[in-house]
Amino acid sequence: MAGERPEGRGEAPGAERRWEERTREGLAAFDAGRVADAYAAWRSAAAIARAFAADDPRRAASRTNLALCHAARGRVSAARRAFQRALGAWAAAEPWVARMAVGQRARSSGFHLRMEGKHRAAYDALARAEFAKLLGAGRAAALAGSAHLARDPAAALEEAQAKRAAGLSWREAERAAILRAVASLRQEAGDDASALDARQGAEAIERDPVGFGPERLAALRDGESPSDLRRLEAAVYLTPVVPRRR
Repeated sequence: MAGERPEGRGEAPGAERRWEERTREGLAAFDAGRVADAYAAWRSAAAIARAFAADDPRRAASRTNLALCHAARGRVSAARRAFQRALGAWAAAEPWVARMAVGQRARSSGFHLRMEGKHRAAYDALARAEFAKLLGAGRAAALAGSAHLARDPAAALEEAQAKRAAGLSWREAERAAILRAVASLRQEAGDDASALDARQGAEAIERDPVGFGPERLAALRDGESPSDLRRLEAAVYLTPVVPRRR
């Protein structure tokens, strides 16, 4: 139903703010190479996320972050299981996105506001289609992180970079790392043309990248209730993209 809001989010007081705080702490530790500290922070965030709806995308984000820690530690079996759960959680979040509350989009003219009011259902459908693409960009982090475990790592990485482009931008900075990994794998397989295409794609992004990370999200204030879009953005922007090779 249009305007229906996902249920079961943030029942515990302050859960949403605390989830972001712990997730950001994990990101900082992971970026610094402190995997044990990252795992502890992200495990705490995953526990907090139990206050959210079962299909909330932030649960998928937490699962992905924990899987990345297993992969970073070389725990192949644990990483495989964790990434399978993470990918399942991203897929399970599709109903959450389908029932997201859609607020009025900012418009530059009274004409657009009148059109939106007249055709609200159509505008809502378009917005939700974009939200679904954004969810796919989050799923791409799990795809890229687990690519080294796939039968065809290059194909998994190519799917991941395509989802990032569709949900964020073709200039999205993390796509460059994915494309670099694709280029290496295609080069090793003797596919020089595909390797060159991927390498040139990475170079084009690196000349003028657009970042979609924690810096895009102002920290939640105590007691602040974010919009559904903010919740989805937090799931995507606070999940690092770490492409790995066999």
